[in-house]
Amino acid sequence: MEQTIQGGVGWDLARLTGDITSADTGALEQMLQRFLAVGRYRVILDLSGVTYIGSAGLSILIRYTALFRNWERGDLYLAALSPPLKNLLQVAGLLSEERSHFSIFPTVNAAQESAQKRLSQ
Repeated sequence: MEQTIQGGVGWDLARLTGDITSADTGALEQMLQRFLAVGRYRVILDLSGVTYIGSAGLSILIRYTALFRNWERGDLYLAALSPPLKNLLQVAGLLSEERSHFSIFPTVNAAQESAQKRLSQ
């Protein structure tokens, strides 16, 4: 897994590429923890370049979604999911037509707009 970080008004963006296997979970957790440590509570994960997340990676996303939401107007946004990744979330029961455990957006721009709106509420 590789990551690129970019900041914006009311949000931060982390572009992830490659597979997220158990060997990558430490780097994923460190990145998310750094955002929390510096008070950045609206983080967008661009997952368009990710085709696989193992169970340990899913566990981290679930745990950190809850941690980000503990802060006022905070959230962990998942954007631009590839079809295999979207399917994986559906099979895991984390995404369905009725509900989703995550805040999921079709594009990074849609996630950015939502994060900015949430900041002003």
